[in-house]
Amino acid sequence: MVKKNPLLQHPQFVILYLDQLLNPQLWLDKADKLLEASEVLKPKLRDYWNIVRTNAREERYNKGGLPPKKTPSELHGPYFILVSYALEDLFKTLIIRDRSEEIRSQFGQTGRLPSLINGHDLVSLSKRANFKTDITEEDILRRLSRFSKWKSRYPVPVELSDMQNIIKYSNGRGYFTDYFKPDDVDQLDTIIKRVKDHLKVQLKNLVQ
Repeated sequence: MVKKNPLLQHPQFVILYLDQLLNPQLWLDKADKLLEASEVLKPKLRDYWNIVRTNAREERYNKGGLPPKKTPSELHGPYFILVSYALEDLFKTLIIRDRSEEIRSQFGQTGRLPSLINGHDLVSLSKRANFKTDITEEDILRRLSRFSKWKSRYPVPVELSDMQNIIKYSNGRGYFTDYFKPDDVDQLDTIIKRVKDHLKVQLKNLVQ
């Protein structure tokens, strides 16, 4: 038997909660703040890859010892966390706009955050948001989810099974997910723009 949220005994809190839960602008604002914070890290990531590429191009790594051009701090993990949470909020914004009555109904039955907008798996959330991705976009969403869940925060995962770094994608093939690549930032910028464009179109359709 599912326990009811004690706040359900206080209608004023339920009204406030649902007003905020079903307000897409609030979710969008949270996403924008996370993205604004991630912008601070972008130049450091680009500097990192510029130096790595330069050292590789000049074959510094093949001559023994340390390369003369020291790489800056590798901050992909914190960047991935911020962008992952931002994309999570953007996908949930889409879900809320499209399925608000379903979410309201689920909350009324359980008194808890509805399963439609619960969880942090970006691939699952993108499907619920009807946001189509190709296998390249699926790859970076899966890597984002893995790094934000534990890899960028803890030395080990809470669940031993999460150590697995070969994950089966939607095409049935297994892919290595424990890595970053030089064009991650640009690819994420493209996905974020696509999600926001999708959101604008949906909002326009709803108004009409």
